[in-house]
Amino acid sequence: MTTAPITRAAGRFVAQTRFGDLPPEAAEVARLGFADTFAVMLAGRNEPVTRVVSAYARAGLAPGDAPWLFGQGHAAPEASALIDATAAHALDFDDYAFSNHVSAVLVPVVLACAPLSPDPSGRRMVTAYAVAYEVWADLMGREPDHLHSKGWHPTAVFGPVAAAAAAAHMLGLDAADATNALALAASHAGGLMANFGSMTKPYHAGLAAEMGVRAVRLTQAGMTAQPIALESPVGLLAALSPDRAVDLTRETTFGARWKIAEARINIKKYPTVGASQRIIDALVALHAEGRMPDPAQIAKLIPRVSVKHAAVMPFADPRDAAEAKFSLSFVTAAAVLWGRVGFAEMTPARLADPVLRALIAQVQVDAHEDYDPEYPVAAVWDMVTLVLKDGTTVESPKIHHFTGHAKAPLTKRQHWDKFADCASYGGVDPAIARALFDLAATIDTNDRPAEALARLALHPA
Repeated sequence: MTTAPITRAAGRFVAQTRFGDLPPEAAEVARLGFADTFAVMLAGRNEPVTRVVSAYARAGLAPGDAPWLFGQGHAAPEASALIDATAAHALDFDDYAFSNHVSAVLVPVVLACAPLSPDPSGRRMVTAYAVAYEVWADLMGREPDHLHSKGWHPTAVFGPVAAAAAAAHMLGLDAADATNALALAASHAGGLMANFGSMTKPYHAGLAAEMGVRAVRLTQAGMTAQPIALESPVGLLAALSPDRAVDLTRETTFGARWKIAEARINIKKYPTVGASQRIIDALVALHAEGRMPDPAQIAKLIPRVSVKHAAVMPFADPRDAAEAKFSLSFVTAAAVLWGRVGFAEMTPARLADPVLRALIAQVQVDAHEDYDPEYPVAAVWDMVTLVLKDGTTVESPKIHHFTGHAKAPLTKRQHWDKFADCASYGGVDPAIARALFDLAATIDTNDRPAEALARLALHPA
């Protein structure tokens, strides 16, 4: 089998692309990605996993000038990327595309590398985000099978390579060195589905960001790797592929067909796994229509989702917020009981609510394989059927694109509402939150965004 030169093509693309080469949609998506990542970093900055990783980085990684969490501390860029990306993914509220948490990895890398960049402009930052997105999308798009079912967390296995792409562009590597950095980063791939519902899941994003920066810095120091590490029959793509069906022969289309303009990113309205968003929307709509029955009259709750989406929401009886985010039973019961699922619904007191626990016990998942050709991991639509004690049923609306999906985007006001809620949860002054939101919205027109961020002087809560 003759494989396409994916690693070298990606390296050239990362090194040679300029802001003027981007389609207009790329800047739009990047602005949205920066804004959403700023929001979830604020929300996640005081989470236990962020505190653990921050303490480790301060004690065990090199010092430096790269700020983490908007100036709460400074460290080497690898450490800053680790902390910021972990915080961004700590609450699983960050955006995603093609089943990967793109911005939570890429934005922290771009921020961490800005102090060392020959060009720390917003245009450079946006270009770094866009080229890394393209590399990531190309790799993920070659795999026809479900990596999650094999046990791989795609964000963790492809994230290091994409992070290296972003860092390589920010630090001005030439094509040969960018290729080397991508190949080196491929050996840092790793992250297991078995660790969902624990601190390790958000750490996957942090590790991907750290390893991408590390691969670039090691390349600059002289470390070598094989320039076929992605496409080799014994390379990353083949090694990950569940049934060895990955496409290693298709030529790359970097710069000719921009996937960022097609797939864009999906913004979560609810701080739970992406697979749960349509179910919550369906039940929120049922409340809005005035058709939600009294919970005391419900005998069964039957959420209908794909087998693959059910697999990433395995916790039938969640013990804490970390498991609740990946619990189809929890999001179904919570949305029925309270008509919303947010930070307030995942406190220990709410999770212990006896009515909620009773509803959770009544959930019976209807998992099927009627997949959506547009997004083969998901069903064509999700819905919930409520079976009442008198035998009658109530059906929710059928949801295809959830609120915040790239094809059903949040309005700017809705996104600001999410941003403000995240800032409040993270104990951040509203004025600083607004400044961050506005900076993200204009990042590609700012000559030195990192300096503007430093002036905000965000301190620990």
